Amino acid sequence: MNIIFFDIDGTLATGKNVPESARNAIRTLRDNGDLVFICTGRNVNYVKNNFHEYADGFICNNGRLAYYNDEVIFDAPLDELTVKTIIDKLNELKAGYVFHTKNHGYYDGPDDLAEILSITGDTGYLKRGFDGRDKVFYNFDICFYDFDHYEAIKKELEDLCIFNPHGLHNSADVTVIGTDKGDALKAVADKLDIDAGNTYAFGDGMNDINMLKAAGHGIAMGNGQKLCKEAAEYITSDIDDDGVNNGLRHYKLI
Repeated sequence: MNIIFFDIDGTLATGKNVPESARNAIRTLRDNGDLVFICTGRNVNYVKNNFHEYADGFICNNGRLAYYNDEVIFDAPLDELTVKTIIDKLNELKAGYVFHTKNHGYYDGPDDLAEILSITGDTGYLKRGFDGRDKVFYNFDICFYDFDHYEAIKKELEDLCIFNPHGLHNSADVTVIGTDKGDALKAVADKLDIDAGNTYAFGDGMNDINMLKAAGHGIAMGNGQKLCKEAAEYITSDIDDDGVNNGLRHYKLI
């Protein structure tokens, strides 16, 4: 049995649209008895609401939560001191940010930046009026005014975080160094007793690099970022050029 991990945005889907060739390829994988996991920076509600039909399990929040058959099998929230340290720095820089729990994202920052992040999730997910007390956070997103603002935020937090810019608008999802998609991939494979050589991962962004390195076989999308491609064992075609299907065929998984 193999287990194949797919990032969502830029890998499996554009927005919520999964190419037909990828849908058919994943159906074939599962019919063959292989397991499919989505591995994303997004929260579990978004994944379940929009992509549940494609996977046996989900790794969410950039690797800090993992589910198999609706059971939590890996849970690594951020510690309170790290959250406070990051928030203090973001406030100094006047950044907008959303910290994610299992069920909601909580926004704080300039009012005129809030709209950027409100469009990235499902209706009702984002909550205004940040209150970090008594909440368990897993990862966060930022929004910013321009490139210089982004670079200032990135520089201030580069020892703590890995940034994955969204590209289409002034926002990025953030992996807090210490636990990432690669750690969750290994934990899931161990839990399900899958040999490392039978693990495959598809990604395109900065937050996918450690996942590609952790997998037995890391596959970067043709539309992926340069550093992601450099971390991969194989580079397939673009998402809109049957990238998922072609990558699976290269490894004779379908």
